[in-house]
Amino acid sequence: MFYLTKTFAEQISAQAYISDIFYIIACMGAFLVIVALALIDAGTVNAKHLVDTLAQKIVSAFIGGTSCMIAGYAIWNWQFNQAFGIPNPLQQSLSDWWLFGPNMNTYAQNLDNTTVPGADTQQIFVVFFFAYAAVIGSFVHSMGLGRMKPSACYILSAVAGGLLMPIMTYLTWGPASPLSNNGLHDFVGSFSLYMFVGVWSLILSWRLGPRLASTTSFNGHMFGSGALVLMIAIPMFVLGCGFLEPGVGYFGITNTTSGIGIVFINIFMAFSGGAISGAVIAYRKHKPVYIFLGPIAGYITCTALFDIAAPWQCFVAAASGPWVMRAGAALMTKYDLDDQKIVPVALGPSILSVLLAGIIGAGVATGGVAGATGDYALQHAHISFGMQCIGILVTLVIAGGSGLILVFAIEKTIGLRVASTIEQDGMDVWYWNEWRKSRKMRVSPKAMADYS
Repeated sequence: MFYLTKTFAEQISAQAYISDIFYIIACMGAFLVIVALALIDAGTVNAKHLVDTLAQKIVSAFIGGTSCMIAGYAIWNWQFNQAFGIPNPLQQSLSDWWLFGPNMNTYAQNLDNTTVPGADTQQIFVVFFFAYAAVIGSFVHSMGLGRMKPSACYILSAVAGGLLMPIMTYLTWGPASPLSNNGLHDFVGSFSLYMFVGVWSLILSWRLGPRLASTTSFNGHMFGSGALVLMIAIPMFVLGCGFLEPGVGYFGITNTTSGIGIVFINIFMAFSGGAISGAVIAYRKHKPVYIFLGPIAGYITCTALFDIAAPWQCFVAAASGPWVMRAGAALMTKYDLDDQKIVPVALGPSILSVLLAGIIGAGVATGGVAGATGDYALQHAHISFGMQCIGILVTLVIAGGSGLILVFAIEKTIGLRVASTIEQDGMDVWYWNEWRKSRKMRVSPKAMADYS
């Protein structure tokens, strides 16, 4: 820990602590998402995979989050150094905000507020990125549920959380990012989270193949509980996807003028629109899963526009989400791709969300940073449908290219999928000794080689 003798009172004012508490709640909301995903996944696996499902979920999440702590926030913060004309902006950001940098190891009151404004809040926002990356790691585990090797899962979680998510947020999520500063708009993370994991899940579903029929299950109680926990978590972290300026106002992450109250209403209108449409599909198809996931699909359909849309617009947009989800699920079934959650719920609705943001928000002032001038002046840019399309293209290229390279590399080296023996017997038996010893299993040399 770096100790400096001078104290800067502005860093520990009452207003600073209001912002601190606001973002702490957002961080905990993001982390609660992992609990929700664990329950949802636990509701779709056979009991013999249950313990390993929860164990892998936790490990994947912390690997993703820890990887991001090394330099993830520094990569995202790069855009602000560019906005203020700091020499060698990336190098300086890495020096300041990597895990062993001064801004990560000095108490906020000892950091000069002229060079590190709102230091306490920025340090807490580092944890927001930790939780963001942990959620992505948790999603990576869900992509190969019940059949992906733990080693493959952990490698993908580390790369996604520690490198690719920070790069994607630098490009698409922030007021001075290269795309946002030219009119691209996102609020929650349609590009860097939902579209990204949707593409990766599509690739992994293709390369892994479907699970064995005998290993799948559906526990509606656990699945439904996970969906409800997710709906509790979402409002908490969504509000953290913006800038709270006490005495000034609330702004979306791209510095669009907004309001906490309207954003909060919009979240629940999105839940409502998705829930009603989901219920219609559920009763027609006799599948309660659409009631559980309908509000989530509705929410994702509005993730890019919560800060710029009216409540009625969010309701209408969200009502289309479950239908897009249903179409995605039908396509996955048609092509025998084993993923009825991430790809259908995340990919189509997130693409629709950013397109709708380009329509609803067309011409809205955005981008830039307060105090910057010229190309980075506050709200100098305007949201456009064309930039939204460019953002989709960039995301699909980065997510698709990185996913294909990593998945094929893992497949050709350590292997992607566990042996059929392990999958059939259950990962709990193979990966956790207390079960394996208690059952006194006899295993073949080949199975042991696959296991190890």
